[in-house]
Amino acid sequence: MTGQFTYLKKVKVASENLQIGMYVSELDKNWSESSFLFQGFPLNNLEEVKAVQAECDWVYIEFTSQEDYQIYLTTVAKSEDCRVYSSAKNDLNYELPRANNHFQSSTKMVKNVMQNILKDEDFDLAPVQQAVEDCMKSILSNQDALLLLTNIKNADEYTAEHCLRVAIMSIAFGRYLGYKEDELRCMGIGAMLHDVGKMKIPDSILNKPGRLSPAEFNIMQDHTIEGYKILKDKGALSSIAIDIAHSHHEKLNGEGYPRNLIDSSISEYTKIVTIVDSYDAITSERVYSSAKSPAAAFKILREHSGSQFDGDIVNKFIEWMGIYPVGSLIEMQTGELGIVLKIHRDQKLKPRVLLVTDENKLTGYEKIVDLGKMAVHSNGDLYSVKSVLPNGSHGVVVENFIKDGVVLQH
Repeated sequence: MTGQFTYLKKVKVASENLQIGMYVSELDKNWSESSFLFQGFPLNNLEEVKAVQAECDWVYIEFTSQEDYQIYLTTVAKSEDCRVYSSAKNDLNYELPRANNHFQSSTKMVKNVMQNILKDEDFDLAPVQQAVEDCMKSILSNQDALLLLTNIKNADEYTAEHCLRVAIMSIAFGRYLGYKEDELRCMGIGAMLHDVGKMKIPDSILNKPGRLSPAEFNIMQDHTIEGYKILKDKGALSSIAIDIAHSHHEKLNGEGYPRNLIDSSISEYTKIVTIVDSYDAITSERVYSSAKSPAAAFKILREHSGSQFDGDIVNKFIEWMGIYPVGSLIEMQTGELGIVLKIHRDQKLKPRVLLVTDENKLTGYEKIVDLGKMAVHSNGDLYSVKSVLPNGSHGVVVENFIKDGVVLQH
């Protein structure tokens, strides 16, 4: 008679590393001191994981198979006692809820500004300045949090949300380039207000699903002039911010609008916002254009370098974003789909990823893998990225996995 051997290994695990499916066998306190009814239980959902994390710094987990334990070791536990703590309050899990509050309040603020302009009413600059200040603080803490949230996109409210996303990315990219905080503020405000002139463009043109006629395109071009008119008399607004609204459609070769400026007449701040503006537009779902992948956007930016965009800044932008930008949807070589949570600056081809489908593209399966830590699939192969996909591919929408400032993971 052949007996079946059951593998059982008890491991001390930091509560921040808990995952759905783990079995909690011991706490870092007596069971009687906790709120849990059972002395030992499986973690069946995210709420149960959070409940343990709220009460315990660490727990003992029982692994019932060698395979489960090895997967845990290769994807999470790298230190001797299996405890991997975030180094400080700039960890993504800490910053994301705060960043989400800033993102939501800033979105409402931009919409209010747009509504005021639509009704030919003045708007208060102070909330705009505060929103930029909040974004800067979040980016200085952990830029990945707000960059992850820039993947929340609503085609029906494209203009307002686009302005906020461009501001966030411009500030973060400007920081990467070494700009001072005062410069980042001016650039952030200019980016946040760069499309206010579109509120003076007829909706039938602004949201036309097809290609604009030459006459319609001439009217659309007027949004840069209208933006300049709206902002030029704002006493507390810097010339940098006003120029961004006026000049973000100029091209280095002089074929842009509204003034046909050439390279030397376009400020570097405006050149930065122009690149970010185009990148976000290309990777967003619009009424007249489907979203393209980050890789496709990079290709377009490079193709137009030297004529439309500053080539050196484009190269720096792609270097900063990385081949697999935070928040992008990627396909692994296993067939699983995932969302990039973090780029390792010294290992840009090996991001930290939240897998959101299984090998057959079926959702309901979520797992964190960190390619920078030699993550291994259950078949024994090292994980690697196969390709970057447009958001929404295979029915997977990135924003569906980000809710109330929480990445819906393990």
